[in-house]
Amino acid sequence: MAATANNDMLTELLIAQMLEQDMRNLEDTRTAEQLQLGEALRTTALAAGRFPKRSQLTALGNSDQDVALELLSAEIMANKDAIIAQTLQHAEDSNIIASRQYAQKLAAAEKKCALDAEFARRLQQALDDGEDDIEMRDAEHVLGPNIIDEIMAGDLNDKGKGKHARPHKGKDREHLLPPPPYQEHIKKEEDSAPGLYPTCGICMEPFQATHSPVAAARSANSSARLQFGTYLPCPMSHAYCISCLNGYINSKLDPEGNGGPSQNAVVFPIRCPECPVTEWPEGIPDEVAERVMSEKGMVLWHHQKLLDSLPRHYCPNPRCSALVQLDEDSEDPQALCPSCNTVICVPCRVIWHDDLSCEEYQALPVDDRSPEDQKALQLIKAENWRRCPSCSFIVELTHGCNHITCRCKTEFCFKCGSLWDVRNKRCSREPSCDLWDDDMLLEERERQRERDREARQVRQARIGVAIAVPPPPAYAPRPVAHVHRPHVNNADLSWMDDPDVLCTRHWFTKEMISTLTCQYCDTKLNSLADLRYHLRHVRWHGVYACCGRFFKREVDYDRHLESPFTRLGTHQYGFQRDGRGA
Repeated sequence: MAATANNDMLTELLIAQMLEQDMRNLEDTRTAEQLQLGEALRTTALAAGRFPKRSQLTALGNSDQDVALELLSAEIMANKDAIIAQTLQHAEDSNIIASRQYAQKLAAAEKKCALDAEFARRLQQALDDGEDDIEMRDAEHVLGPNIIDEIMAGDLNDKGKGKHARPHKGKDREHLLPPPPYQEHIKKEEDSAPGLYPTCGICMEPFQATHSPVAAARSANSSARLQFGTYLPCPMSHAYCISCLNGYINSKLDPEGNGGPSQNAVVFPIRCPECPVTEWPEGIPDEVAERVMSEKGMVLWHHQKLLDSLPRHYCPNPRCSALVQLDEDSEDPQALCPSCNTVICVPCRVIWHDDLSCEEYQALPVDDRSPEDQKALQLIKAENWRRCPSCSFIVELTHGCNHITCRCKTEFCFKCGSLWDVRNKRCSREPSCDLWDDDMLLEERERQRERDREARQVRQARIGVAIAVPPPPAYAPRPVAHVHRPHVNNADLSWMDDPDVLCTRHWFTKEMISTLTCQYCDTKLNSLADLRYHLRHVRWHGVYACCGRFFKREVDYDRHLESPFTRLGTHQYGFQRDGRGA
């Protein structure tokens, strides 16, 4: 912003100078016109036989244009003077800001000197008292949070003005804080200032690390240029300034910005912004939150934590799914949803069953409890979806691994539905499922292709589009009673990535492998594994392969099998799949 303001003032000053130069050019032009007029009058007098008078500048008279030019010239001079004054004022403000920043840096270094001096005094006192376990202690354990907060939040302007430091209460009653002017040490601190302060992991700006940033920020000497921050007790001890850490926690507690807790989401634990979940699942503790958040923020913190500790129930009406508070201690088995007014059975967690008791309803098979449940279960099985074992929310896996984290923060295995072992990073089932299941994802892609093809056929039928496929030319092989097809394996196409088996000279096979496009139906695939799965499971066209080659028509495949000469010696790696839905 300061650089932009300087550029703006320099631009305005340049414009004022250019306007001033234009006004000077106009004045010179006017003077030249007056001289020319005087010369013309002199010439006229000589021609008339009169002796010319002494040459003087002849006034042309002040017209409206001349008056306007004079006013404009005066205004330009005034603007130029104002710009010069503004430039001087801006330079003065910059000097004041630089002096203030330098004073703040000196104040921070002075506080650190006072902290180091107190820490050294305590260590010396402990050595004098005969304590042997002080070598590995740090300043926080030796001094305590109260002394550190008092030193870091103290007003340095009180020193040297006749105000004496008050003694601490309790065990430190006899201790007086030492005066802080350590000029040589401060100079060393200034020379090494870039490495003195830690860097915030969010905004990447340096800050002053302290035990309680909130208490330090309440002081009048709290720097607006270099704010306070702290370290999280995570395994990596990540550091954050108070503004970024407050903003991160508030984004979790109040994502909508309405000043209230989140009713429909589980917030706690609030984890470190940089640590993985497996390394620090406990999250930010209460004592750290109290040191970085305001009193109003802590009220919201405890309110949200109380809500997360309560069991959450959702309306079983599929058109509502609102959060409902159920009184499990009440003798009334019914509850009413406040959003859709649906009557809920509290023990069964379903819409109220009029003709059945809770025991009779729970004795029914899951697929027979209601027509809606039966349709939903059929759809879940058809689409290969999975229910969360905690909240029964339906989850779909479109890409990624089998490790699923539900909206209720429950982690489970998508393949078998068992809970996920976060510590060991595997499924809790024995034996555990694989983290990645490529066949399941390839199957889902093949199902999506079938659904897209059926949708296209429906659209074409609605608009009356008929696709005419010309029949292949007739082929009349030698009359044989039966074509023997040896080595046909309908479940294996692993030779597709074997260069010793794959016949790359065959144009049909080469196009299919190089372009990853099924030459039978012109379907574009994502990978060789996807192409292999498509050829093994496609239902709307046939697939014929033998001896490392694919054949477009069945008649070509039969002709190949009739030939006694093959590139591999005998007919090997045969594969046949007849289309049933073409």
